Amino acid sequence: MDEEQDHIIIEVDDSEFDAQKEAKDAVRVLSFRLGTEHYCIHITDAKEVFKPASITRIPNTPAFIVGITNLHGAAIPLIDIRYFLGLHQKEGLAGTKVIVTDVGHNIIGIMVDDVDEALDIEEASIQPPLATIKGKLADFTKGQVQLGPEIVVLLELKKILNCEEIENLKKG
Repeated sequence: MDEEQDHIIIEVDDSEFDAQKEAKDAVRVLSFRLGTEHYCIHITDAKEVFKPASITRIPNTPAFIVGITNLHGAAIPLIDIRYFLGLHQKEGLAGTKVIVTDVGHNIIGIMVDDVDEALDIEEASIQPPLATIKGKLADFTKGQVQLGPEIVVLLELKKILNCEEIENLKKG
């Protein structure tokens, strides 16, 4: 993604993708990085990508809530999915991007280090989660795919955003 471009609105034209999907049974994903690790989510789960101008921290919130930011005049919560993947939280927010989603029926921003690109992945190339992946991470992982020298983990964003910790926030 171009360093000077701070905001991307993702509009998916499914008609062209449907034709391609029928031809090769592909899944369109949005790839991103958390540290040196590469992940991806279904492109339809991402509504927008932007670089937050400012983030307001909220006291007495769970560790995975980074704060809130302004998106088109509305305050949206920002979560750090590193918490759910068992990764250490990033020091500082420099260079951070936000992937906006409404998968959990609420607009939420997912904090990532960088957004790479939209890709078409052949379904046959998606391998089941590694046997060494245990616990919640195994539940949140649909599989992984080899893309050149990188292994990209395909996440089940809906499962992450409907997990017990987030559901408890909605109730409380």
